Amino acid sequence: MSFQKKGIRRIVATLCVLMTISAFIIAPVYAIDEPSDFGQYYGVVNASTLNVRASASMDAEILTTLSMGTYVKVNWIEPGWVNVAYNGDGLMGYVPSDYFTVYEGTIPEVTTTGGQAAVEVAKQFLGVPYVYGGTSPRGFDCSGLMQYVYAQLGYSINRVAADQMKNGIAVSREQLMPGDLVGFYSSPGGGYVGHIGMYVGDGMMIHAPHTGDVVKYTSIDSAYYSSRFAGGRRIIY
Repeated sequence: MSFQKKGIRRIVATLCVLMTISAFIIAPVYAIDEPSDFGQYYGVVNASTLNVRASASMDAEILTTLSMGTYVKVNWIEPGWVNVAYNGDGLMGYVPSDYFTVYEGTIPEVTTTGGQAAVEVAKQFLGVPYVYGGTSPRGFDCSGLMQYVYAQLGYSINRVAADQMKNGIAVSREQLMPGDLVGFYSSPGGGYVGHIGMYVGDGMMIHAPHTGDVVKYTSIDSAYYSSRFAGGRRIIY
């Protein structure tokens, strides 16, 4: 074999090695089912108790247990699981998404009254359409919204407006605090309680008004609602 042929073979062999190495260096690595990254999100436990696990598996080690209504920061979401920061921001674990509701924003401040926590949950549903008989974020009627919000905090209240005005303790117009239920008669001055909302302060409530409308803020001092005011009920006291 001539020197020239040996030299060509060596060059070809060297190029093959370099191409193989470059393929490993340049080729991208694609992650499968990469978690969705969340920023300012938090979640609320909607089961009586919820185990926080070391990984996204029901067989994983249980790190701690959270009670109904507990607020925790959300780090990210994976299929069927939510990675949360518990015990402040220092410790992380996974909870199954079926028993945990995620909301956008920072964890609500609840230092003023317990009812403020209910207001913060209710605010998440502003703009949701009114649906007669609706009891979920796909659509609410007035009492369905109140029942759903308080369920997120671990409180069970009755289904319809008239019966919800039997829950908790009675409060007058002057005693209202954020989170209190506010009921309204069907007709001015008395009758059947046919509508209900949640007081948020400054004479305003969050409620699901009627078909064709959405969950929104409304003044309880407007002519329509002030003439039908039936009283308030405090659920968290």
